[in-house]
Amino acid sequence: MSRVGSSAASGRHSRPGVVPGRVLYVQHAGCLGGSALSLRYLVQSMQDVGVECIVALARPCAELVEFYEAAAIKTLSAPDICCWDHSTVAPRSLSNPRHLADLASVATRWRASQEATLRLVDDVAPDLVHLNSMPLSSSASILTKAGVPFVWHVREPPPDQGVRTAMIRRIMLAAPQCVFITEYDKREWIGDAPARIIYNSVPDTWFERPPPARGRNDDGVVRFAYLGGFAAAKGATVLLEALRILQRTQSGWECVMPGCLSDARYPRKDRWVKRVARALGVPDPARRFVAAYATLAPAVVLRPFCTDIAGFLETVDFIVFPATLPHFPRPVIEAAALGKPAVGTDVGGVNECIVDGETGLLCRPGDAGSLAAALAEMIRRPDLRAATGNRARQRAQAMHSLSAQRLAVADVYRDVLRRPIEAARSPADSRVGSSAS
Repeated sequence: MSRVGSSAASGRHSRPGVVPGRVLYVQHAGCLGGSALSLRYLVQSMQDVGVECIVALARPCAELVEFYEAAAIKTLSAPDICCWDHSTVAPRSLSNPRHLADLASVATRWRASQEATLRLVDDVAPDLVHLNSMPLSSSASILTKAGVPFVWHVREPPPDQGVRTAMIRRIMLAAPQCVFITEYDKREWIGDAPARIIYNSVPDTWFERPPPARGRNDDGVVRFAYLGGFAAAKGATVLLEALRILQRTQSGWECVMPGCLSDARYPRKDRWVKRVARALGVPDPARRFVAAYATLAPAVVLRPFCTDIAGFLETVDFIVFPATLPHFPRPVIEAAALGKPAVGTDVGGVNECIVDGETGLLCRPGDAGSLAAALAEMIRRPDLRAATGNRARQRAQAMHSLSAQRLAVADVYRDVLRRPIEAARSPADSRVGSSAS
């Protein structure tokens, strides 16, 4: 292997006073969702100012390649880079067999993943690497050791306060620059240590759309959307019970749920853990949820993932984000950009994007009765929807525009590239054979 650090750290593509000329983005997600969308927005905005951007997919699949290439974003496959299981939607305990399987996979692939990261940097020769999420911990650890300028964009809070979190925290504290997407995440990961908070964003063009007074379908039905899938941390179980309560107590509403049906265009191969679970007779949560929510039809409408999120959100009156665990509520800021308020839960991240009574309503997490009451209030009161929607749009434009995010991220890039780079290591030191953490 060639010496990592000599080309990547030299800034050979960068221009003084502006953002780097070439950035390598490493994406951890293996399907469409908030993380993939956030990265696409950021990369497009960087390409708009002349940055050459390459996205390496640690979990490559046809839908992601098509998703990025539709935006003229070059992608590479990097399946040898391993990822911790996504902590936001899948917290794990040691009693969970899937968690143990994931830990075993990370442990056996850690050093090979570091080697793959260094090879990728050598091949692409970027000025700077942008790791798109916490699961890319093995890459972060070796890039720090090799002296490669990089930014670690942490998009989730810690899953627990155990050994895994302690190990990742140690890597974060050694990294040249971490960026967090909420104050809560930063505080839970590294406390008072220095880091930047840069909230996720919405394209500037969304704010140019005239905010409709209500959804497009003027049939007297109040429509709201849930865009969280069936993950427990997103509140799917609590929402199900709340909708059952709402169906008994409130009429004139419809809940539309994109992303809750599989897309026939992109058949997925089950992970071996799921195949074993199915063979042992363990029920599939997604199928169970589809069946349960289907009993609420026609008031509840399940759909596949929607790529035209802005167009879809214009057809609803508000959204619901019933998270039971802290994380960033991308649908909340997307709806706000279009003048649509949100009903959410008072958990970290969500309560940074919804001001209770001002831009939406907050309720107790995990409390179906509290959620049903908040939904009913939003359904019954068009004046509340209008007032909170207008204030949500104003706040989103100030805090969540893509142009503001691009400027903040570019400032972080410049800061990292201005720092003195550790003297280039020898090939033996740059490799991970004896010193991987």
